[in-house]
Amino acid sequence: MTPPPEELVRPGECHVWTARAVSVRASGAPALLKLLDAGERARYEAFLRDEPRGLYLTAHALLRDLVGAQLDLDPAEPSFAAVCRTCTSGGHGKPVLPGSPLHLSLSHAGDQVAVALTYAGPVGVDIEEIGRVGDPPLTVLSAEERAAYDRLPAGERAGGFTRYWARKEAVLKATGDGLSVDPALLTVSAPDAPAALLSWAERAQPHPPVRLYDVPAPDDYAAAVAVLGDGCRVVRHEVAYDGDGVLRRPRRAGDGVLRRPRRAGD
Repeated sequence: MTPPPEELVRPGECHVWTARAVSVRASGAPALLKLLDAGERARYEAFLRDEPRGLYLTAHALLRDLVGAQLDLDPAEPSFAAVCRTCTSGGHGKPVLPGSPLHLSLSHAGDQVAVALTYAGPVGVDIEEIGRVGDPPLTVLSAEERAAYDRLPAGERAGGFTRYWARKEAVLKATGDGLSVDPALLTVSAPDAPAALLSWAERAQPHPPVRLYDVPAPDDYAAAVAVLGDGCRVVRHEVAYDGDGVLRRPRRAGDGVLRRPRRAGD
């Protein structure tokens, strides 16, 4: 894949790509499957249903396409590792590219996937489908967040909770903690305010400064990206795979710049 110059990640930038999952019901998307390594293909085959297979395949093929383009490699060439802070069993955890300064993260929900790449620091991206679950698990909200949530009009609560959750997941992915940390310990800004990590209970300084950004997402989805370190320019791209496995760019989805995001303790 030869990307336009504006799709190459430069220092001080974080790029986020979103795409709709391919269907694997008919042919199994062989052009994308051939990009995966043996371990990825085994995990793909382990899914019992077509929908999660399509999400997994799209996310990992897109990650390979983007990393290959960024590093001028064949997409099948990069060798990824998964790092989990809470165990050593391997095969799961935050994806890393050993020996490279490029940081990466991926997420999927509903029929959408998201991939983030940056040189700015450890990164976490999360995309969530609004209203995917019935009654949201409000215990993941801090007291401050719950108070703001309760003030929302009934028709805005599903979207508000999903934005809270996407922001928290993005932070926990960036730090590498994942859900080993109770999300209620984090307090992020209210859904109608610019994204920010306001506090992290029980951790005075758990990591470098957290830069948290909302990411434009398709209708009925919320997405966020967190980067540890200096502030950066966030650029979002919307792409799609066609039937022959070629990555298309139907339109430039836009970008956003948050030069002075808030951090815990500001």
